[in-house]
Amino acid sequence: MYALGGRNPATVGARPDPPTGDTNRRRLKSTRTEPYGLPVPPDFHYFADWGTQWSRMPSFMLGELLFIVSAAVALWHAARRGRDHQLVWLAALIAGTANDFIFMALPLVDNFWQAQGTIMLTPRMPLYIPCVYVSFMYWPTVGVRRLGLPRWSGAALSGLAACAYYAPYDIVGATFLWWTWHDTDQPIAARILGAPCSSTLWVLTFAGAFACLVDHTLRGRAVVDGRAFAVGLAKVAGLTTLVMMGQMTVLQRVDGGTPGIRSLLVGLAVYAVVAALGLRHRTPRPVDGIDRVAMGMIAGHFALILTIGLAFDPAAHVSTGLHQPVGPCHVEATDITGLTRFANFCVGDFDEPFDFRCVDTPPADGATWYTVCGTALRNPTVWRIGLIAIVCVGAVLFAALWVGAAGIVRLRV
Repeated sequence: MYALGGRNPATVGARPDPPTGDTNRRRLKSTRTEPYGLPVPPDFHYFADWGTQWSRMPSFMLGELLFIVSAAVALWHAARRGRDHQLVWLAALIAGTANDFIFMALPLVDNFWQAQGTIMLTPRMPLYIPCVYVSFMYWPTVGVRRLGLPRWSGAALSGLAACAYYAPYDIVGATFLWWTWHDTDQPIAARILGAPCSSTLWVLTFAGAFACLVDHTLRGRAVVDGRAFAVGLAKVAGLTTLVMMGQMTVLQRVDGGTPGIRSLLVGLAVYAVVAALGLRHRTPRPVDGIDRVAMGMIAGHFALILTIGLAFDPAAHVSTGLHQPVGPCHVEATDITGLTRFANFCVGDFDEPFDFRCVDTPPADGATWYTVCGTALRNPTVWRIGLIAIVCVGAVLFAALWVGAAGIVRLRV
């Protein structure tokens, strides 16, 4: 399942003490409900104890802080830049968060479970997740828009830049249990460095669709009045996911209906060609002091994600929260693509980057709130080199977008 640098469930690493009591023996019984009607686990808390969180998920706390700060800096940048940038920021927040809720709520998808963060909005939504959407959609979109590219080229380059921004987070987060994936869902089975190919393809198409719809609203407008802002916000928030799904439906056919490495490569190639065709027509706006703050934030993003990946030990991480429901093994179900997957998590037959050695016993059938224990990297050299290479690609691309009056630094097509 892990194309490069996966983890070996047999590798034992040091971990914090397990939670008090046998968490994995408990089944969910709830007397509370979330705002959208789902049960709230009895052990759920909206605010985590910082000391406990740091002892169990230290890298995750840093990741949460990084994206919350990034979204706040992006909001400052948008406020200083004007209403067009404010539209991008707010649309990213709404469209991205709505996309997460939609795919969590659809039983045919429902293939990821976020870790319990320091601050939770719901049992499945940490506060930092909306900030992730703002960060990987706002910074690429406004960075590309300052180049003045034609619509399609700008949208394509925004999608590529979003991939470069998001990919290191996708790799590090999956490795350090910032979320867990459905074990047998075929659309996320093909993975590189632990991150599904479909996840990167989703970022490409989602951010590209977002940038295109933003441009459709803003192009040719010297002033964004209240009506244009409201219409544009509704358009972008309402259509981005639909446009993304249309692209994904076409691209995943390259791999026979399930997105894999070939679908990803074709998607990246198409976007790269479309982006390159418009670079000769760029009319960039020079950077100023406001943009230099943005450049510093983006540089800090890549630096901290890389530091987390290299400095922390995934085997020392323990995640207690909502995960794939446990049940009888090999019970077939159908996913959103019409393919077969197993409905339940099988504690005796799984291939994920965690195990249950830090608890007294694996979770019982029916459990959805339980503890998983991080494991060491299977091939740490490959994983670390891969992470460094991807971070370098992202840093170079964003430097090209933001550094210098020419926008793309000395790039000729």
